[in-house]
Amino acid sequence: MTTNLAELPAEIRGRSTILRRLLSERDLFNAGRLLIPSSGLRVRARMLDFDPIHPAVLLTCGNYPWAGDRLPNIAAVFSLKGQPPLTGTPWRFRDDADVSLSEYLEGLAIAVLGTPVRRREVIKYVADKKAAHVSDHRKHISEQAIDRAWSHMSITIENQGKEKIQLNMVYLELLAVIQALRSSESINDYITRMDRWLKSAEIVYPEGARYENVNLPIEPL
Repeated sequence: MTTNLAELPAEIRGRSTILRRLLSERDLFNAGRLLIPSSGLRVRARMLDFDPIHPAVLLTCGNYPWAGDRLPNIAAVFSLKGQPPLTGTPWRFRDDADVSLSEYLEGLAIAVLGTPVRRREVIKYVADKKAAHVSDHRKHISEQAIDRAWSHMSITIENQGKEKIQLNMVYLELLAVIQALRSSESINDYITRMDRWLKSAEIVYPEGARYENVNLPIEPL
């Protein structure tokens, strides 16, 4: 990621489109059909659990990498008419959990006033609503929930040089996903194997490749 704090949101949005293809569209998993991983793809990260999700709680998984440290989870409890007050702590964290990549992506990233948002949904939301695809269409409940709470989900952070920027928690969640994938031993090993495999690939049927001289435009018959 960039060392320029002001460029961080744009960096996250730019990477979200790549992650959307690899993870939300399952290109990384489909690649496993061509070159089977030597071991299961796994991620070591914090996992967030609710029992149940309280309708007045806005909570993030936390553990975001920032300035050589880890930002804790962020929680806010709202007083909602018709809802009982929160008693106790209805959530728990599994720190440094060793889980499969699929389990990690299906893991809870944010709870938005009773609506669960999975990591896979965070990636898709940023890629579709804030980055290259930019769409105002909100089809899924998780997207609608993030929209409603967006203005309440920003925090101000600063780096070691005292440079400050306001980042939304959704961006922070995506930053944590990038960090977790980047530090995964099995994923890095698989990428290295895939790279070697692609470089060693040969065309099995060379006669299948041919070139045609075509003059454009072609008038329809």
